[in-house]
Amino acid sequence: MALTGLKEKFGGLRVQVEAEGIDRPALRAVVASVDAESVRTCEFCGAPGEVRTRGDAPYGWRMSVCDGCHSRWSEHQILIIHGSVRERHGPG
Repeated sequence: MALTGLKEKFGGLRVQVEAEGIDRPALRAVVASVDAESVRTCEFCGAPGEVRTRGDAPYGWRMSVCDGCHSRWSEHQILIIHGSVRERHGPG
């Protein structure tokens, strides 16, 4: 089995794998489970969350965030750079 793609899209994780000689329905179930869990997990802290936009605007970048991280993300206090959560200091 080989991981061929992994990305964030619309606030969730998208996983693509290639596999030979493996139970495909079981593999699809595992990938679907990972995708479903990703939209319920805060990308910043790992707490239970949901897909939202900054300030709950009707349009914009979507991320899975918990309530606490959502307010800090909406106020531009935290961000993710190269996979690491960073605090923003100074004017937002």
